[in-house]
Amino acid sequence: MEQQKKPSEFNLSVFWHNIMRTLPRLIWIPLLLCLLTGGYRYYKVRRSYEPSYRTYAVYRVSANRSGNIEFNNYTYYLDSNAANTLAVTYSHIMSSDSALTLMREKYGISSLPASVSCRSEATMLIFTSKAATPQDAYDGLQMATEIFPEAGVEILGSFSLEVFDEAEMPTTPINPPDFAGTTIRWALLGLAAGLAIVALFAWFRKTVHNSEDLRELLNVPCLGLLPQVRFKARTKANRAVLLTNPHLDESYTEAIRAVRFQLRKELENRHAKIIMITSTIPGEGKSTLSSNLALSLAEQGSRVTLVDCDLRKQTVKDLFGITTPTRGLVELIAEHDNDLESALTPVEGTTLCLLSGDKIAEQPQNFLSSPRLQSIMNMLRQDADYVIVDTPPCGLLSDAASLSQWVDGVIYVVRQDYVSRASVLDSANTLNGMDVRFLGCVLNQTARSTSASGYGYSSRKSYAYGHGYGYGYGYGYGYAKKYGKNSRDQEDSDSNTK
Repeated sequence: MEQQKKPSEFNLSVFWHNIMRTLPRLIWIPLLLCLLTGGYRYYKVRRSYEPSYRTYAVYRVSANRSGNIEFNNYTYYLDSNAANTLAVTYSHIMSSDSALTLMREKYGISSLPASVSCRSEATMLIFTSKAATPQDAYDGLQMATEIFPEAGVEILGSFSLEVFDEAEMPTTPINPPDFAGTTIRWALLGLAAGLAIVALFAWFRKTVHNSEDLRELLNVPCLGLLPQVRFKARTKANRAVLLTNPHLDESYTEAIRAVRFQLRKELENRHAKIIMITSTIPGEGKSTLSSNLALSLAEQGSRVTLVDCDLRKQTVKDLFGITTPTRGLVELIAEHDNDLESALTPVEGTTLCLLSGDKIAEQPQNFLSSPRLQSIMNMLRQDADYVIVDTPPCGLLSDAASLSQWVDGVIYVVRQDYVSRASVLDSANTLNGMDVRFLGCVLNQTARSTSASGYGYSSRKSYAYGHGYGYGYGYGYGYAKKYGKNSRDQEDSDSNTK
């Protein structure tokens, strides 16, 4: 079996589907980045924030007209010129020896506790004080306006300052912190970065999405696509995904019949009778397909036998709700019993019989390699029109490969967007190495947006049905980790999961 290469084409619906499947498992990445970036930025802003308080006072300048500086007769011009001169020389005056001496004598300090500036407007001097605390801003302005006139006399001559607008104690900083806004902006950036990472994972998610992917990957006919099955919320009595269930959606029933139609054509062309159904890993729906395909073949009056070849745990009888003791392959081989007919359990109202027992085998290979198994298969071939063999996943165990020598063909089940393409191909190639004839493949649990099958989620409130049998009963292969799946995929799986 060779993988055919085709140019990859971007499919928006598939990409979006991948994102929605990837996001629940990787949602912690954007959330973590959101918390980290937002929290880090909050910490940095909080730590580096320095409040600044500001206050101001306005003084009217009156120049001394009897000084040694020549003034004209215009008072306004004289006062405004004096105000401008004082504003220009303010920093020089406040840094002079005279101002520093006054500061030490009056306040015992060598510098003001605030940054005080001065500017002029007409005949007014506007003093502005800035400091880290309201008290320092207020005190610094008071000190500056008291020292400045005394220190300025020695440089500019006498002048007077009259309070026009007195300074007030500031109550709020001029640079209020925006902790919440900054934190939210950076948290959103972290969230966006996390979502971009999730999108990147989705971009590189290489799984099977539609029948074209499946045919390209396995190079075998696609027998059909099975939709996801959901039961209405009010359906409480019977949620078994079997054709015998009257509550089963008609779309699923029709899909099984379509698979049956394609399968019968393949069987007639190849003169095959015993069909093995397998998958890569658990949860892809092979047992559900085996049971329903057997029922569908029996609908036409054919004698069908469904054989449970999962010797580690017999589950087929449970799917049909059979609780009475039964015998299966383990009992027939271990007891050397040739009475095959007595071991078959008929399904009421059909021509289908089950070979599914109660005992399990701790070493299945001893049973699968037994000559008795070949004898049983030969008897089944003679007594039935079709024999459906349900096996464990071939991607985890060698049981399917061992059984392949007794069957006429294989149907390979692949659940949509569940297993990596590489894993599917490796498992299928393992069977192909056993000279198994592939009758075809089935894409299970398809969604409308990616499979083009016409099946999708119902908009009505419904419950997804899951068998819940799983493969956690001692295989110990850790398949979820190996194939990149987690428990959420299993919990969110729809009805045909086993």
